Amino acid sequence: MNELVDKSKRNKKWIILLTSIILITISIIYWQNKSIKEDEKGISELKENIKQLNLQIKSIKRKKYEVEINRDSLQRNLDYLWQYKTLVQSTKFRDQISSNFNFEPGDRVRLKTDSSAVIVTDILVGGNRYNYFVKFVVKNKKGEVLDVSPLEIEKF
Repeated sequence: MNELVDKSKRNKKWIILLTSIILITISIIYWQNKSIKEDEKGISELKENIKQLNLQIKSIKRKKYEVEINRDSLQRNLDYLWQYKTLVQSTKFRDQISSNFNFEPGDRVRLKTDSSAVIVTDILVGGNRYNYFVKFVVKNKKGEVLDVSPLEIEKF
């Protein structure tokens, strides 16, 4: 009988050991399964984020292409107008200088040298960055065109 009790105790120990191993294995499989599902959920969210980022990249590339096309068209216009840059700068400089005088083209003025009446037809401004000159182109009664300095004329 003692043997039978020992055998039954041994069987109970084996059953308890096997049951605990099975329970531990099941719990490990359950937790791994749960972590795999969470990882799959995270992966699906990352895939969705990647899709959105790809859409944003396409949108940015399209906008970049539009900007490049517009820049190229502006560059063509700039290339066409670039040859007039010095003319525009000279005109701005002439207008800036002429704003300092009391008379402008079309005004009737008097020559100080002989007190004859003349009409200012144009203002000539020339020179470079460091030195420039200003002359007025005037027309007298005989139709002669003269270049005079600002000091040689006065307003009526």
